[in-house]
Order: sequence, then structure tokens, then C-alpha cells
Amino acid sequence: MHEIRCPKGHEYSVVLNAAKYEILYDLGMNALSDGYTRESVSSFASSLERFYEFFIKFQMQNANISSELSDQAWKTISNQSERQLGAFTYLYLSSLGELPPELSSKDRGFRNKVIHKGYIPSVDEAIGFGKVVYNHIMAVISELEAKYGYRKIYKFYSTQLPKGGASWVVNESAKSMNLSSTSAGTSVVDFDVMLQKFNRK
Repeated sequence: MHEIRCPKGHEYSVVLNAAKYEILYDLGMNALSDGYTRESVSSFASSLERFYEFFIKFQMQNANISSELSDQAWKTISNQSERQLGAFTYLYLSSLGELPPELSSKDRGFRNKVIHKGYIPSVDEAIGFGKVVYNHIMAVISELEAKYGYRKIYKFYSTQLPKGGASWVVNESAKSMNLSSTSAGTSVVDFDVMLQKFNRK
């Protein structure tokens, strides 16, 4: 969100109406379009972690846990990715009755190689990892829609969006993922369809 004041004193809010995981995925796609493959992989990986947070907090709401208590619990794992993955895995299992999709050991190794060892991936490698993350997130959203219905997910999603504080607000949505947009009753979009939005002519 950006707060803007014009020379005449009018205040505007420019708001990207998207959850944090959607914004991070967009950043990854934009970095990829600009040729920054390492930065794109880092953003894709961060997007997935923030999606885990989204899922965890959604399930806390379903369990009638107050947002204050949920946020308090989140603080105990907010700096530890493995604990976040563990929380996601067990909540997914308890709520949906099966193990969640997960990154393969090869994909985890690739991510760690890029982020921790300075490896600069090729464009194809970056796109490949982005596709894995995208399909992972879409698969979970599809399961959530099947069990809870789109409206319930969107109701929670809307609480995660930034709010503009000025009198005039300009809203934009993420290009890659947009849970607020549906087609044929679902917000899930095929990766190749999404990719076309970022193809430069």
C-alpha cells in the first residue's frame, strides 16, 4: 500500500488488493520477466511459506480460535520455517484427512542451493520451480474450495488484505494469483494460463 499526497494536498491510497503470498508470487514473476532468476526463486519460495501461514490462520479461524490468540501462537514459529511446515502439515491432515502436497527433495535441494549457496538458476529452472510452487498452492486452494466452499475462504481472505486510509483509494489486484477472482466457481487457474499474463510481446 502506498499513501500519496498531491501538490494540492489531496490524499490517495494505492492498494494492491492481494494476500501476501499472492504479492510475493507476483514479485517472483516480475523478477523473472526482468531476467533476475535468483530473485524470482527466492520470491516463489517466500510465497509458499506465506501461503502456509494463510492456511494455518484460516484453519485457526475455523476452529473458532480468536485472531489475537492465533497471532500469539504464530509468533512462536514465525522465524522457523520447518515449524511452520510442520504446523501446516498436521493442520492439513486433521482438517482434510490426507497428507498435503509437498516439495520433493529435489525441489527443496534446488531452493536451498539458490537461496543459501548463491546458485544462479537458468530461466527454465526458475520457471520450473515457480510452476511447482504455483501448482502446490493451487492444489491446496482447490481442496479448500471443495470442503469449505469459495465464500468461506474468501471471507477470511478479505480480512488479510491491506486497507487504504485515505479518502480516495485506487485498488489493484495481483496478476499471478487472485483469490478474489473466480471463473466457473473456482479461483484456481492453470499455470500456463497464468504465465501468459507475464509474457512480454
